[in-house]
Amino acid sequence: MSTHHESILDVSGMSCPSCIRHINDALRELDGVEKVVVRMNDGKVLVRHDPQRATANHLIAALREAGYESTLSAGAG
Repeated sequence: MSTHHESILDVSGMSCPSCIRHINDALRELDGVEKVVVRMNDGKVLVRHDPQRATANHLIAALREAGYESTLSAGAG
């Protein structure tokens, strides 16, 4: 049985509502991603995912492919 995990990513380059859609789409395409919340005001993206199927590295790679640089937020569990 897999357990979902919440990761917080710091994402640079978000500047408009279209960015929110692109980020949402890029992450939701990954197997194991359950929920995506994009907070453009502070540059954070919260992702609820199955870490066995979608690791933090998968999330970061998907965002890089979509044109956004990101890192796992400090203090993210």
